[in-house]
Amino acid sequence: MFRAHPFQMTVWLALVMAVLSAMARGFWLYRASLTWPTADGLITRIDIERRQDTGIGGGHCFCATFSYDFRDAKGGRVWGSWYKNFSREETAREFAARELPVGKKVVVRFNPKNPAFNSLELDSWTYTGDRPANLPINRTSN
Repeated sequence: MFRAHPFQMTVWLALVMAVLSAMARGFWLYRASLTWPTADGLITRIDIERRQDTGIGGGHCFCATFSYDFRDAKGGRVWGSWYKNFSREETAREFAARELPVGKKVVVRFNPKNPAFNSLELDSWTYTGDRPANLPINRTSN
């Protein structure tokens, strides 16, 4: 039967506690951000670049980065960015042109204590065609 050394058990326990603490903090931050105020923003720039995959396969992807500006509660101009990865450059460009073109109005959620911590409010209604339009839905016939 395997019996772990007390030092090993201490290291494993510390590691597990660190992981659980990080998960709890992430969940707490997520819940706190739901109470942050929102502001109207505007997409100001789109950058699409090819990135090398760091995984074992060593492939690549195309990263579309969307930059946006908004005004915080005090009227100061603040910016942020959001990105999405794609397998093909054409798909990234089509998504950008269709969903978040330069000049599109967006909703930004920001931390009132530090507006530099912000994110796009991306609800299901934000996108028009990035998901299947013909999902099977159980309907009753009339």
